[in-house]
Amino acid sequence: MRNKRRNVLIKSISLLILVIIFITMNYNTSFAKILTINWDELEFYIPNNVSQEIQDGAYVISCAKDDSYVIDVDGASLNSTANIHIWKRNEGLNQRFYISYEGNGYYKITNINSGKVLDVNEASTESGANIQQYENNDSSAQRWKIIKNEDGTYTFIAQCSEKALDVNGAIYENGTNVQQYDSNNTSAQKFNLEETDIINEGVVSIRKADSINKVIDVKDNSSRSGEEIQLYEKNGSLAQRFEIHKVKNDEVRIRTISSGGWLTEEEMQEGSSVVQLGNNSTPVTDANTWKVEWNDGITFKNKESGLYLCVDENNADNGTKIKVSEKSTNQVDQRFLVVKEELLEGWYEIESALGTFIDLDSAKSNSGTNIHMWARNSQNNQKFKFTKSGDGYIITTMYGLAFDVENGSMENFANVRQWENNGSNAQKWKAEIVDGGYIRFINCNSGKYLDVANGSAESGANVQQYEGNSTKAQLWKLNKTSFNSGWFSENGAMYCIDPVTGQLVKNCTRVDPMMTDPAQYGSIYDFDSEGRATWHLPTEADLPGGTGPSAPIPTLTGDRRQRVIQLALSRLGCPYQGGNAPTGFVCDGLTAWSYTTALGDWFYTGPGSKADLQDASWQWEKVETRNGIKYDRSQLKSGDLVFFGNPQVAQGPGMIDYNGQAYHAGIYYKDDIMINARSGGVDLYSVSGYYMDWLGGGSPYEAETSKVEIHN
Repeated sequence: MRNKRRNVLIKSISLLILVIIFITMNYNTSFAKILTINWDELEFYIPNNVSQEIQDGAYVISCAKDDSYVIDVDGASLNSTANIHIWKRNEGLNQRFYISYEGNGYYKITNINSGKVLDVNEASTESGANIQQYENNDSSAQRWKIIKNEDGTYTFIAQCSEKALDVNGAIYENGTNVQQYDSNNTSAQKFNLEETDIINEGVVSIRKADSINKVIDVKDNSSRSGEEIQLYEKNGSLAQRFEIHKVKNDEVRIRTISSGGWLTEEEMQEGSSVVQLGNNSTPVTDANTWKVEWNDGITFKNKESGLYLCVDENNADNGTKIKVSEKSTNQVDQRFLVVKEELLEGWYEIESALGTFIDLDSAKSNSGTNIHMWARNSQNNQKFKFTKSGDGYIITTMYGLAFDVENGSMENFANVRQWENNGSNAQKWKAEIVDGGYIRFINCNSGKYLDVANGSAESGANVQQYEGNSTKAQLWKLNKTSFNSGWFSENGAMYCIDPVTGQLVKNCTRVDPMMTDPAQYGSIYDFDSEGRATWHLPTEADLPGGTGPSAPIPTLTGDRRQRVIQLALSRLGCPYQGGNAPTGFVCDGLTAWSYTTALGDWFYTGPGSKADLQDASWQWEKVETRNGIKYDRSQLKSGDLVFFGNPQVAQGPGMIDYNGQAYHAGIYYKDDIMINARSGGVDLYSVSGYYMDWLGGGSPYEAETSKVEIHN
């Protein structure tokens, strides 16, 4: 009976609602007017007491569709305007964000690596606007609602636009851009929040958060236990490298590379200096343990004293002491950024604990030259470049050749020499930090250590590999240095560091009319006031004899592409004439002459006569059969041939046959410009602006290369 009455009541209420709706829609009564809503004047607001749904903390923001991809700051950049995209998870700090509640339902999302905030570019309200990191400015472009979806994922809504954080095109691959877009409940706008630690273990630099070119530094790179810690300009030395060791979640010890000791308060009181103390065997104590916290930067709180690591009086001058203090009001002096670093990077002198230095025997450039020990001379033959490769380093000499265990031997006493870099494990060396500021090197192939034969302190002692024994013969100190700029010579050959590749290049020539010896190989270089070399493509200014019909054939420098360009440039202004090289040219005559003069008969491989060279279609076939055609103009390289004409459809549906249809040829220079011969003579002209149809381009070389040639 009770259920029957309830059903009758529900039906009665429903009938009443229908009557009201009918009256509202069909009659102009005062009652209908009462129910009219002015939607334009209706306002919504978020009350001040909105509860916090996401707890403050460090998070990885992964894509719900594929959680192997996460939100990432491009290149681990520390700069404002650095782009936000997705990238494969790698545990880097540029993939960790500190989310903090700012009130009224909004959160600030700060990258832990850079201290910069997730930001909508120019506070745009448009769909497709880019997401970047930017210095915190408390604007609506940097505030986000974080909405939990029914499936447990999260959607991020920008305050400035009410648009959602979005993976462009829902494409899950490295580098896909992150933007804002109209909220659409798709997987591109759904993310996971994964709690994580604020910092990782590993080698780092510790930078002042508001002055990132100033870093924590061991005074004078001293290996003395008890040496003070200071602030200093970033220089990449080992005095500015530290190793983070986790004690437990967000509690760490900080080991210096300079001594192998630990950052510790000198005295447990306000204003106490911070020093490096102990060694690898020093046990974990509250005095050498630091609690990691976040306050718009990383702070380190000593576990024993409760005092914070700080820059004395917030002074950014070189040599300012690092101390401890009570938690300050604004904490600017206590905020740091912890940036992942390679232990070794660049050029070093390698000093043995025995007192001598690794040396390239007689500074010879050939593969097989021996590595031995010698008294310090500060010359380039005692300077070596370290480049990270997998879990080890490639160590290269002044000639770009690698430290190599002879024949990849696994045996004790196997010799170490320089050899052409081949990427093998016999040329890779792991670096192991040792007390006293020393490093040991372990060969990735054999597991044996870089070793001075017989532990000899004499000049000429051989360098070999040997099983680990912790003697001085296997202990090394690395002194940061730089390769001497400018030129040097060996046995009549000249050498220079290529500033693009970082490799040492043999037989280069300086762009200088006073130098009369032609270079066989290399690149074209300029020099600044300090003697540093910079590479450039040939220009008219590199042709002392000028251009035109009467200009001499230039002395050729550079790689194959550059030599072709130099020759073609030297003909600018020559008339449009067939069969008159080098004083006049038709289009394919200029390309044929430039290539054959630069490269000799190598360009011509037959069959047919050499006259066939002066035919754009013949040249097209050489490019097509040797390396394939580039149809996209953006893929062209300096020195490529470019072709124009009228393609025709032949050889079946969809097949385009260009044979016999390439009517015009030129040589690609740069920036959509080609060197070509046309009715007005030899000139520079736009590739995309040429009146004939674009067909394609490419290289006619037997083996395509764009690398600088390095000959021994």
